[in-house]
Order: sequence, then C-alpha cells, then structure tokens
Amino acid sequence: MTIISVLPIIAMTMTQSGSAASGSGFRLPPSLSRTLDNGVRIYVMEFRGLPLVNCNVIISAGAAHDPKGKEGLADMTATLLRKGTTSRSAMEIASEIDVLGATLDAVADPDATQVKSEFLARDTDAALDLLAEVVSHPAFSQEELERLRGEKLGALQAVRDDPATLVGRRFLELLYGKHPYGHAVTGWEATVGAITREDVTGFYGRHYVPSRMIVVAVGDFEAPRMLERLAGLFSALPAVKPAGSEGPIPEPAAPGGRAIYLVDKPESTQSQIRIGGIGIDRRDPDYIPLVVANTILGGGFTSRLVEEIRVNRGLSYGVRSRLLAQVQPGPFVISTFTKNATTLETIKVALAELEKFRRDGVTPEELAKARAYLKGTFAIHNQTGTALADALADIAFYQLPADYYDGYLDKIMAVTREDVARVAQRLPFEKLQIVVLGEAKAIRSDLASLGSVKDVPLEAPPASR
Repeated sequence: MTIISVLPIIAMTMTQSGSAASGSGFRLPPSLSRTLDNGVRIYVMEFRGLPLVNCNVIISAGAAHDPKGKEGLADMTATLLRKGTTSRSAMEIASEIDVLGATLDAVADPDATQVKSEFLARDTDAALDLLAEVVSHPAFSQEELERLRGEKLGALQAVRDDPATLVGRRFLELLYGKHPYGHAVTGWEATVGAITREDVTGFYGRHYVPSRMIVVAVGDFEAPRMLERLAGLFSALPAVKPAGSEGPIPEPAAPGGRAIYLVDKPESTQSQIRIGGIGIDRRDPDYIPLVVANTILGGGFTSRLVEEIRVNRGLSYGVRSRLLAQVQPGPFVISTFTKNATTLETIKVALAELEKFRRDGVTPEELAKARAYLKGTFAIHNQTGTALADALADIAFYQLPADYYDGYLDKIMAVTREDVARVAQRLPFEKLQIVVLGEAKAIRSDLASLGSVKDVPLEAPPASR
C-alpha cells in the first residue's frame, strides 16, 4: 500500500503546549486499538497541535486484485464511493464536504484502497457519519458509472501525450508481465471500457468487508471516546468472509535476464529512460539500510546519479532512483530523460554508476551526508496529523511492530558503510530491464550496442496480458 514514500512518515511526540518533547529520539504518541467482533481493526491517537482530525479507512484490496480483463476496477470502485450513497447524491456529498470545510478522498493503489478525510474537531460527528456512509452504503449508480468511465477513458487517452507517464506504465508492464503488479492502477482503455456496474458491485462485495478493513483516526479528541465512536459506526457492518477465491498477492518472479525494450514515439526529440528490476517488500529487514543506500545512489539532491548525469555531464535536468516497497517486492527504478543524441551515453553512465556503487561501496562523507539528509527531512515533513495517521496506518496495514517508528531515526543513524555495501548487492543489476521511449529510428542503432533490442508498442495489446 502506497501510504508513505521511501522515507517513512513519523512525528515527534509533542508536549501539551505543542513544542517538541525533549530527548534525542522520535516517538509516536501513544495510541489505542481495538478489533471489533466483525473484524474491523480500529486505531486512534490523540494529537492536540491543531483542532483537526484525520481519519483514514483502509481496505486491503487494490489494483493487484483487479480481475483479468477488468484492470482499473479497484480504481473505479474507489472513485465511485464519493459519487453517491443510498441516501445522498454525489452533489449532496460534495455540498456537505464544502459546508464542513473538510476533505474526503478515495484512492486505490496496487495493494489497497484508502478513504481519507480531514475535518475540524468540532465537526467530528457529522464528518464521521459521512465517511462511514460512503464506505458502507455506496449507491454505484449507473449514471455516475457512465460519467466516471468517460472521465477515466479521457485521462487514459491523454497519457499518450505524456511520455513520462507512458514509459512508467510500460516499465511496470514489462517488468512484472502477467503478475498483478504488471498494470497501472488506472488500467487500460479496453479494460476500463468493459467495466460494468455488476463488476463494481461485485468487487465491492468481495473486498469491502470488515475483515479487510482498518480505521485510523488521529487528532484533537479524547482517544477512548473516539474509539467508542468509531466502534459504534463500524460494528454495524455484517461480519462476512471475503467472497471469491482470491488469495494473497503472489510474490513476483525476477526477470530471466537483462532486456532492452524500445517504445517508438515518432517525432520525439527526447528519450524517456527507465532502468530497473524487482526490489523488496515493505517488511524486509534490510528496508532501512536500503533507504540509506538509495539516498546515496539516486534518492537525494546530491546523489551520485544527480552529480554524474546532471551536474558533471549535463545529460539531463532530472534523474533519480526509487525503491518502492509494497506487500510483495515492488520496483527499483532509475528514471531520467535526455536528448536523442545522448540516450546511449545516459544509459551507460547510469549503469556504470550502479555497478560502481555495488562494487566499491560508499565513502564516509557520502554516508554522513545521506544520514543527515534523512534526519533533516523528518522535521520538515512529519509533524502533522496527516503524517501521523499515515504512519499509524502503515503500522497497521503491514503489521509492523507497534513501536516500529520509536527510535527509527536512531536506526537510520546507525547504518554503517558495511551495511550499505551489503544491501547494495540486493539492488538489481544482472537482470535489469531497460525501457526507452523515444523516436526509434533516431536511437535504435545506439541501443543495439548494448544488446538485443525488443520493439514494443505504446500499449500492450490485450492478447499479451
């Protein structure tokens, strides 16, 4: 579930006056939790900095649970939650959100669906009633489905004019193949166009059940009272087992070897480049040292890839590496773009930097800089109720230890050069998948010097999925 980025979200424990608590480490404020008889898991945490409440409902079903031929269904189902309930129309829901000055969004990612709301503490009762209603009693009207399908198809058609998004989709498809992670959350035009109301209600019935539901609330409230309030709202859901035969998301198989794919986009003056492979899952014990390692390689502003590709050689304005840890191993990917004439050089430099990183390790200065960078981002990003709610949801969804984030900063600072050298060997190299989107006739011969080039279309034909 993409609740958080590679750098986990955390916040300093705050005193009643709102200032940072003393001490060298970061600590999550204490929380209360309860599992209801129907299976819903509830977690609440007081955070009195502002008169706000953040409440997230997480359903353990996302795009990886889309049925074959209906890719985009989890995304469509999530979006439709806000488009009307059995007692409120889409317009009435939108109007009530505006009156409350609240936010209410529903989004799917590969692993899960989240319904997230932020509202003033004084409006807690009305906002929670609305949140529970959209989760528990969606209408899924045919009219709203037709309208939304048109919007989704329009957005998918627009992707053809967005090379960065297009190559990102193709990279996932080529890396994961027929695995459930092998398609974008939004699906394809053909599959979205085939989604019916029966598909939506069926997906909802199979997956939006109490045993697959987590409710997290953080904010300006009394924790015991909020726990009782949420229990009262969600205990009414019937205790049913998930229908169907869907099992857990399977672990993806690594590619058989290195491959080079060329996606032709005629008249393009630039090439979009993605280089990567399959990385780690979120519960991997090497997660923290790999966060540090990736920061040095390409995840920070002064990373090796940025220094060599952008600063020293001027090949691109932007380059980065990302390590997306999910329920099952997510992708490790180096992303950049360059002129057609420098496509080959850019790829060679990226490969050389990755090889050097794996072979030679890092300097003491690089390690100190990465740890300081990660430490510094904590104070900037992680002192809001939204961040705390995401962190608490992260612990609940991935079933991490309750004290996972306590001392997290200390764990970052404890990563050694030897740790980085060890985990660097886990970054894909021999079986890297290289996907380049650009004008084929301008770059094909250069790419061929790297190995056999496989031509692939802008979008995978349905028969290949």
